[in-house]
Amino acid sequence: MLFFRGFRRLLWVHNPPRVGFFHDRILKKGVIVMPIDFRMTKKGLILLIDSYRTVDELRQDIMKKFADAKDFFREGDEISLMLTQDTSKPDDIVKIVSLLSDLGVHVKDILVGSMEQKDVKVGQKYDLVREKITEVRGAQIIRRNLRSGQIVVHNYDVVVVGNVHPGAEVIAGGSVVIFGSARGVVRAGYSQGEIGIIAAIDLQPSLIQIGNFITQEYDRFDKPAVAHVRTGRIVVEEADNVKFEVKGEAN
Repeated sequence: MLFFRGFRRLLWVHNPPRVGFFHDRILKKGVIVMPIDFRMTKKGLILLIDSYRTVDELRQDIMKKFADAKDFFREGDEISLMLTQDTSKPDDIVKIVSLLSDLGVHVKDILVGSMEQKDVKVGQKYDLVREKITEVRGAQIIRRNLRSGQIVVHNYDVVVVGNVHPGAEVIAGGSVVIFGSARGVVRAGYSQGEIGIIAAIDLQPSLIQIGNFITQEYDRFDKPAVAHVRTGRIVVEEADNVKFEVKGEAN
């Protein structure tokens, strides 16, 4: 059975389906491209998301694309997700990766670039780091250091037992807790909004985002600290002296 599926994939690469499989073709810079497209390369299968109007519309398009190609996938398959500069929005990436996971497909890396008729042009590449999901609210615990070029994307809380080095990135739907040094980009609250927090033993990211609030200018401490939203802006405070905003009032 596995051989048969692999053989069909090989046929698909050289003779892709042409009726109803690729849809909504558009012309860009003289080249016909699809807003959502599959492409088989030497390094594996790539799902290209070139353009979309809304996340809900994108969700429907992805589900239809996978339904059309159901004979070519099995539970646990890995793919690369390619986004353009226009579609590589951190808040949408969380939802896209979560949807693909629900479809039984694992995203092994996220590429930012472009795909023409024959060539894949990659500007940036991020290796997606995954660990087993815990039972508590679907939190993901990462038991390793995150080096430059690695990214964690999860729709709930993320706990990193290790360091987040410069060039690494964490994108969470909930809160982020780092038992180590945070020097990369840390984004929280894509699902929860501004109630998300970012905490670390050494909190000095190059960029902090919580919900719709973003900052690179904040107070730095030589002890554990917490970033959170208060009175419409991100503040960073020592962990033993943090004052969270509750129902519009600071505690």
